[in-house]
Amino acid sequence: RYLVVGYPVRGQNGKFAGAWLVSFSLAAVVDKYKKQIINNEWGELWLIDEKQQIIIHRNSAFIGKNINDLLSHTNKTKIDFSSENGDYFEAVFRQSDKKQQRSIIAYYPLLSGDKKWTLLVVAPYSQVISPLRKTFFYTLFSSLLLIIVVIIASMSFAYKEGKRMRIKEEKKRLNERKDWQEKLLREKKTIEGVIEGSPIPSFVINNEHKVILWNRACTQLTGYSAESMLGTSDHYKPFYSVTRPMIADLIVDSDIDGLGKHYGSKNVKKSDKVIGAYEATDYYDKLGGQSRYLYFLAAPIYDEEGNIIGAIETLQDISREREMTKSLSEYAETMQNELIENIELRRKIEDLYNYLQSIVNSLPDKIYEIDENGIINFMSRGLRNKDESYTREFKNRHFLEFVASGYEEFVLSKWEDAKHGIYKPYEIEAMNKEGRKHNLLITTSPVIGTNHYLLVQRDITEFKNLEKKLYDSQKLAAVGQLSAGIAHEIRNPLSSIKMSLQILAKRMNPEGNDLKRFKIAEREVDHLEMLVNNILAFAKPVEPKKTPVDLSKVLEQAIDLAEKGITDKKIEVQTNFDDVPPVCVDAAMMADAFLNVIRNAVEAVKEYGKITVTLRYAYESLQSVVVEVKDDGNGIDAEDMPHIFNPFFTRKNYGTGLGLSLVKKIIDIHQGMIDIFSKKNEGTKVLIMLPLGTEIVRSSITTEEGNKGNI
Repeated sequence: RYLVVGYPVRGQNGKFAGAWLVSFSLAAVVDKYKKQIINNEWGELWLIDEKQQIIIHRNSAFIGKNINDLLSHTNKTKIDFSSENGDYFEAVFRQSDKKQQRSIIAYYPLLSGDKKWTLLVVAPYSQVISPLRKTFFYTLFSSLLLIIVVIIASMSFAYKEGKRMRIKEEKKRLNERKDWQEKLLREKKTIEGVIEGSPIPSFVINNEHKVILWNRACTQLTGYSAESMLGTSDHYKPFYSVTRPMIADLIVDSDIDGLGKHYGSKNVKKSDKVIGAYEATDYYDKLGGQSRYLYFLAAPIYDEEGNIIGAIETLQDISREREMTKSLSEYAETMQNELIENIELRRKIEDLYNYLQSIVNSLPDKIYEIDENGIINFMSRGLRNKDESYTREFKNRHFLEFVASGYEEFVLSKWEDAKHGIYKPYEIEAMNKEGRKHNLLITTSPVIGTNHYLLVQRDITEFKNLEKKLYDSQKLAAVGQLSAGIAHEIRNPLSSIKMSLQILAKRMNPEGNDLKRFKIAEREVDHLEMLVNNILAFAKPVEPKKTPVDLSKVLEQAIDLAEKGITDKKIEVQTNFDDVPPVCVDAAMMADAFLNVIRNAVEAVKEYGKITVTLRYAYESLQSVVVEVKDDGNGIDAEDMPHIFNPFFTRKNYGTGLGLSLVKKIIDIHQGMIDIFSKKNEGTKVLIMLPLGTEIVRSSITTEEGNKGNI
């Protein structure tokens, strides 16, 4: 059969001038899908005309018959194909006088000009309704929609302008169907994902007793993986050494009597909460490597017709509950000790409170709890203050009473900001009882659920000092680079001047005042050359060549190099060298540093003065060593102390001001620390702390332990 579509052609006057016809074989469009339906035994594809006579049918004997002679509605009403969007209904298909088939009829109208044909798919009821074949039904329906789109697309060749919107609508409906299928698939995966991700061990079997789902919790409980279980009937193996049914198997077989046979001693009973489900408990000596009590709950899975197609069984480890039951029984026998236990509980609560209180008091920051009026309700003591009375003097007083003079208005403005929801940290300065200045960082935050506030006071003095040191180091680096550039430009002319003076002195052989002037010039050139060399040494980045060095020998070498000044002033040098291990340092650098410090001490003391050089562990620790150089000289003015490490700072007539700067640079390169303590006319003490290497510390500890053992 062919489908013929005609369209009239009219002239400019509107009169009929002819027509063009398009025909195509219905078989070419339908056979492909018809064959697919027949092969899959899903149903039949029919096509009826506007008189409801069959045009296409797999059985040629039905072609030409009225559809009402073959189909009758199950509710005895007349069959109606009037819906423009298609529909489906349940009907009885009379295949012969004696044979009838309950079927699902799906139809969709096809408009061809002013005629209306209807495309039907007739499928057996059991195959369509079965839940296991729902996916194929939607695929079939999608194929039907695809056929409709193909037919509409063919017809649109003649009516493309008039039918474009209908094609678009059909495509939209097709996409909606596909979205629905994807949604169903997602829901299926979601259900599987819920079971898989459930913390309750669960497995599912089908009506053939094959495992179709074995979740992770079940794997963790039993030690059997899902890969070893899926598709098998071995779900009994983790629980029993012999082949026997689980509760789920008995439910699938509807073998209720078997429950009593296999689980009669396991407290098996019908579930009060899940219809058709049964529950039981059992003990397993070695399940997943542990002894366990398990609670089973198995429930049937039904299809739409109410037939059991599988079962799900959940397992719950109730070992802890059994232990709790036992514990409760034992507790009932010890009720007479309740008073003692309550007293002990109260003591623990008090201990916990005291512990939490100690945590608050151990914080390095001070915490003030303040009400909305600024009254202090609580203040932590902090690490340094152990006196509880110290905190009591702050309680019930306004916090502004303890603000340093000059900061009252500033702190009050920040307090008002905090009350309006603006919580920005701010810094103030304060003096402690010893007169030392401290930098404080104040942070305000609300106490949630109340109208109170927390003020956290942090001492950032050390941080500020470190910040200043960083700034100073950056400044020194810039000065060093500038000085190095200038020194390089001066060094060559100085060499030329020095050489010229030496040549002139040899040629002229000056005497008297002329010779004196030559000597002065040479001395000044030497002084400038030494200054340039010190500048270059200070500015040049040096990588120390560290090796294990005996510091006592380095100190003795530095003392020997300063021997002339020591002898001239008849200075007494006393050395106290403890037995410390070698230190990983650059020996040459460290000798220069020690020599600078000792020369400063020699220059500071008067005749018959005293210098003490000490080498020891730092604070009785094995992690670092200390070199101490102490003199009884003039000392350093208090106003000069902040500048002693600055390059070019000196109070000497011929000093370069780079000695201590070089010393500090060398100590910093070795990750050490240098401190200078001095008072005018009372002398100076220089402390240099150097870290020991990890291997040296370990060796030292081993040696100490060995010595103790020998004693």
